[in-house]
Amino acid sequence: MTEKEIRKYIDRLNNGKASESIFTRQISKTVDVAKVWAEQPKMTDSIIGNFGSYRFFFIKNEINEYVGAVLDMYQDLHWYIIPKNRKKGYLTNALKESILPYLFYDERERQLITIDKNAIGEKNYLNSKNVALKLGFRPINDSETEFELKQIDFNWDDENLEEINSEINSERF
Repeated sequence: MTEKEIRKYIDRLNNGKASESIFTRQISKTVDVAKVWAEQPKMTDSIIGNFGSYRFFFIKNEINEYVGAVLDMYQDLHWYIIPKNRKKGYLTNALKESILPYLFYDERERQLITIDKNAIGEKNYLNSKNVALKLGFRPINDSETEFELKQIDFNWDDENLEEINSEINSERF
């Protein structure tokens, strides 16, 4: 999934135009977990379980504006922060306080990430690598493009999950 596609989902949430294709549930003050469909499901679609959807974590700032997202691809995480909101700690804090604890509580024993310098450029590579290292990820290859964090090595001191069930009206249901 491209940064442009992820930005589109963030913009739709901020503009209030995501109600039928993005279903969010708050897991902390600054993070919502969401099921996202690239196209709005239709009543005639045969949807079973997670078919056709992605699991995202959407990151909010102090004024409840969405500033970034983390796509959970299970074997990998893909993150994106809107450029004007970078270098403010939103991603690092969201990962250490709620996203990684949420994933590890979900019986995930380790989390892998890939950071590809050729795909994102030197500056974004170094920034993403710094985030990963701060969180306890360790490189698992010589080129330092693949990183791993084991649940047993995760620092739980900052965990701050505050899950709130979203209400859904009967029409939307």
